[in-house]
Amino acid sequence: MKLQRRLSYETPEDTHNGTIINAILINETKNGKPRENLRLTIAVDQIPGDPLHDYRVRMDYWGSQNDSLLDDMFRLLGPDVVHLTDMDGEILPEKLTLLEGKRVQFDVTHEKRPGFKVAYRKVQNLQPLKEAA
Repeated sequence: MKLQRRLSYETPEDTHNGTIINAILINETKNGKPRENLRLTIAVDQIPGDPLHDYRVRMDYWGSQNDSLLDDMFRLLGPDVVHLTDMDGEILPEKLTLLEGKRVQFDVTHEKRPGFKVAYRKVQNLQPLKEAA
């Protein structure tokens, strides 16, 4: 019998390493207006001293964050970033698999928000992980 760690999105504050396990474009409507975002789901490497949890984080890029999106994608994919889009610069959903499996380092900070018991986990400073040689 295998012991299963609990899946949790309540990742502790700190700098973490992990692996991008999913990348998806999401189209939704808020207040009657369409909005699009790119969501990366990252499996956090096991945190020392916490054998109970299998942590995940989500990083969402909204249309208003286009500058940071291009910077982050270039850091992760290098010159292959050109394969992520069509000729007009639109992200091709079928090419998001280029991101899956990428090893990354990122910061998680907690932001307390009125009306919520659990702090919002803000993921920032996404960088490719430089593995030791």
